[in-house]
Amino acid sequence: MTIDSRTMDGTDVQKAFINEVLESLPGILLVISVAVFAHFAAPLLLRFEFFKTYLTIKDFILAILVGIAIRNTVGVPGMLQPGLRFSTILTKTGIVVMGAKYSLAGLVTVGGQALGLIFAFLFGSAILLMWIGKKLNVSPSLSACLAAGLSVCGVSATIAVSPAVNAKKEEMAYSIAVVLMFGLLALVVFPPLGRMLELSDAQYGAFAGVGIINSAQVLAAGFGFSDGAGVVAGVYNIGRVLFLPFVVLMLTILACQRETTTSRESINKWQIIVSKFPVFVLGFLAIVLMNTAGMISAPAAKTAKVFMEWAFLLGFASIGLTTRLSDLKAAGLTGIVVGFTVASLKAGLALIAVLYFIN
Repeated sequence: MTIDSRTMDGTDVQKAFINEVLESLPGILLVISVAVFAHFAAPLLLRFEFFKTYLTIKDFILAILVGIAIRNTVGVPGMLQPGLRFSTILTKTGIVVMGAKYSLAGLVTVGGQALGLIFAFLFGSAILLMWIGKKLNVSPSLSACLAAGLSVCGVSATIAVSPAVNAKKEEMAYSIAVVLMFGLLALVVFPPLGRMLELSDAQYGAFAGVGIINSAQVLAAGFGFSDGAGVVAGVYNIGRVLFLPFVVLMLTILACQRETTTSRESINKWQIIVSKFPVFVLGFLAIVLMNTAGMISAPAAKTAKVFMEWAFLLGFASIGLTTRLSDLKAAGLTGIVVGFTVASLKAGLALIAVLYFIN
């Protein structure tokens, strides 16, 4: 009897897995189509003087833009939606594999400088947004969502902080919309600006890593400038993600201080840090250590680079296909003004910092 029930359970699981694969397949094919189109179309744009001189768009950025264009014009049918849910898995997998491009010494060299800049800008912008929210009578939970999204790593940070501050779904969507729209603007503005100012790969990577908010957009803008800048931007992105649980903790405490019904003693600080820790970072560090120890051969590193690029490209295509411009209306004028003002100030100060402190 027990064996039969186990067999049935196993069969049910197998059927559920097959159904999930079949359900996701149409959407996955759409994501692959957008990624392949962007990969081959981006070099063709360089034949036009405008794109060659003023607006060089790499395949990473083009994949996002094409996905957005499809989503907000012809739309994405419901049967394709299940296949669009793997963007986070793809981008995090790409980040883990990206560890093959670093050695421990190089990571410490770039990472030490990165952590200083990230700490100042990340906590500074989060505290500033909470202060502005208080002055404008924005709810503590919405202020915390905006502060997390515009300081740490965009969508992931907003999702991480929302349950800790009891944010409404509308407030979470509100914050995500502002973060994504500023990031889209940055994708188009940052690379030409970097070329105009003749920033080095290290400078531009730091500029993108600090000035752009959402993790996927940081990487897209970084690799959209150059491979070297993308690698540096990746280090800054990892640094920001490492601070995520501590920023969530700080914002939770600040939000609770403004709520008369909630006491600070009710916050389990250790639980917040552990539950919000980005586990995929450990995979990235493991690959870095393997590369430092000489366990990754040159052919394997080359294969890892190709895998990383396609993981990012597919992830960015999926992000584009799930981005709705109509969400910006839902954010409202106040959220847009506050979010864009703080994000623009942060980007401007980041540019000044990299020009003066990074060679």
